[in-house]
Amino acid sequence: MNRVDEKFVFEGRNAKVREQVLKRLRPRDEREGTWTGPEDDGREPFLDAFENNPNDPYIINLARGIVDSWMVSDPVITEGEYFLGFPRPKRLIHEHFHKGILIECEETPRIAALKDRLIPMNRTHIDKRGVELMGEEAYAAADWVWWAGGYQGHIVPSYDKLLTLGISGTIAQIDHYDSITPESNTKKKNFYKACRIIMEGFSAWFKKYADACEEAAKTAEPSWAKELLRNAENLRTVAWDAPKTLHEAGQLMWGFALWDWVDCVGRFDQYLYPFWTGSDEDCQMIAELIMKVWEHGSHNVVLGGVKPCDGTDATNDISYLVLQVIRANHDVHPRVAVRIHENTPADLLDLIVTLWSEGMSDPTVASDTQIIPGLVGYGVKLEDARDYTMLGCQEIEIPGKSNFGCEDGSFNLAKVLEYTFNHGRDRLHGDVQMCLDLGGLTDFDTFDKLWDAYTREIEYLTRIHLDLCNYGVDIRNANVSKLVKSCMTEACIERGLNLDDGGSIYNYGCIETGGHGTVGDSLYAMKKLVYDEKKISLETLDAALKANFEGYEDVRRMLLDVPKYGNSDEEADAMAARVLEHYWNEIGKYTTRRGQPFTGACSLLEGGIGMGEAIGAMPDGRLAGEPLGNSIGPRTGADKSGVTAMLTSVSRMPLHLGMGGSGCNVLFPREILTTAESRERVAGLIKTYLAMGGQLAQITTASKEEMISAQKNPEDWGNLIVRVGGFSQKFIELDKPTQNEIIMRYGD
Repeated sequence: MNRVDEKFVFEGRNAKVREQVLKRLRPRDEREGTWTGPEDDGREPFLDAFENNPNDPYIINLARGIVDSWMVSDPVITEGEYFLGFPRPKRLIHEHFHKGILIECEETPRIAALKDRLIPMNRTHIDKRGVELMGEEAYAAADWVWWAGGYQGHIVPSYDKLLTLGISGTIAQIDHYDSITPESNTKKKNFYKACRIIMEGFSAWFKKYADACEEAAKTAEPSWAKELLRNAENLRTVAWDAPKTLHEAGQLMWGFALWDWVDCVGRFDQYLYPFWTGSDEDCQMIAELIMKVWEHGSHNVVLGGVKPCDGTDATNDISYLVLQVIRANHDVHPRVAVRIHENTPADLLDLIVTLWSEGMSDPTVASDTQIIPGLVGYGVKLEDARDYTMLGCQEIEIPGKSNFGCEDGSFNLAKVLEYTFNHGRDRLHGDVQMCLDLGGLTDFDTFDKLWDAYTREIEYLTRIHLDLCNYGVDIRNANVSKLVKSCMTEACIERGLNLDDGGSIYNYGCIETGGHGTVGDSLYAMKKLVYDEKKISLETLDAALKANFEGYEDVRRMLLDVPKYGNSDEEADAMAARVLEHYWNEIGKYTTRRGQPFTGACSLLEGGIGMGEAIGAMPDGRLAGEPLGNSIGPRTGADKSGVTAMLTSVSRMPLHLGMGGSGCNVLFPREILTTAESRERVAGLIKTYLAMGGQLAQITTASKEEMISAQKNPEDWGNLIVRVGGFSQKFIELDKPTQNEIIMRYGD
């Protein structure tokens, strides 16, 4: 197959599998939540585990509940597939790497009797601390400036370790470290026992599927019966031994992906490549695995990049094949990222841009040139930094060796600037005192005084916010929310600690950051028009902001005319960079409960809309309630000078401090991608951006006109894909505010 021009075609076995998947395919939101299994079967394995073992430690009963939740689920055998295994039923009591055991149903007497044992720590742990630090009124209003404590917790387990050691080798490793741990250290001994329960249960689950295949073969049509018996043999092999073939490796990988909530499968083309022979059957197997992560909502598949050992190009046949499969499928799942570096093959870039030209918003592209040194700057070993992967929407991790928190919290910088203008009070939500009273807008008669007040408010609130974020880590740790992931994270076993107890090697925090463009543009406009040129008085500006510019349209026009971040204006860009650098340096002074500093990130998804709704008019000319930017790029609609200027501005940001993952939404309407020459120019532009300072780029190729038409006639635009932020979605499936925000990115 030509790597770019000849499209992948689903045919033969793959075509039949895809036809079955299409019949089962859940709506996008259910796939995004990885709720793709059968409906609730009425079984309650977690209640059973805790009820039947009242005196056993929490972590042991949690492990039993997880294993039982899989073992009581009926095997799902789908005809013609190489790889078996299906998600558990959608039970209302389940475990999740979000926060441990979740109860999503009405409380029954049975649940009430077990609740404190099922959930050792809950959100009240954060809330009590918030009230203690801020008082009830201010803490209640703090939702407008941050969320704290996290809501997800993605990490990528070590598929390399799994495929190298197999289940038996992993259990042997657990037993080794257990054997050298003193009996008096009950915490570690219980952790090892729980990990052993998980891995032994994982093995038993494969054997259960093997039994189901052998039973089904008794009544199946001969050719399918033969395949069922082949699958049974494959399942029994990986139930204990390390894999030797792609069929075995794919089955073991897929099984663990299911147990890991089909979360993020990491560097897919790297850990499977040692098993690759290039045969037609291998191609079918890779295509089927991609169909599985498509059906069940994996949050990220990562391709390309460099090899950890020597930094040479790691692109291989699987890299191209995966892109061709998602090209043929043309959907918003699975989320795919490709790592780009100086020696990335030109035809790989050509294929990426070709996908965009055909209306895809995947893949995201990530810069090895920027990310690897950035990680090293945070203390990550070079070999590990070269092995980074993407997860969730666009967060960065070291597979099998890290727990970067993946959204410990988020912070709205623009809201703090608004507090600064109003004596530290929230004028939009009850006039609550949120931070220090350092004066009001009219009191700051020099720019330095304004900057000093703003940064002091940031520093005051950051201390409180990160304290609350750490209380969120307490919850995840107490509830051992990532027990399955901990089994396949290298240092957790050596240390005898779960991921949120500092078990992994790299334990940085991650704070999603919003509003830097609005704050930078506002401060720059004030410096220029109020302090330097004295064209607007502080009193007039204060009155205009309070009036949302009604009656002050001339003032707003002056503010809007000042150069904005995102247009390659050095002074405007420098102010936005100053804002980000101050905040990201400030959070870097604090350490997570997991043991290492916080780092910045900017992947707000629809969060920029909510952040904008929380604040009034700002000195950049923005009206009350309008969206903030949803990426590291400028405020929505503020860039007027074209994509090259916008990318130049973004490359000036201090992204070495934003190593949690800081993407940029880029607009390339398809009409500029119609020829080979134009696609080559776009590929060159993106490669230059990633080499000169950009970290991540996410592409939308839908035009403004197409989106407006889709709002009016959604039935005609079912296949129009856009990039929301870290994820893609079909435009007509988005709510109206999100649609409008994306349209606003194109400007007037």
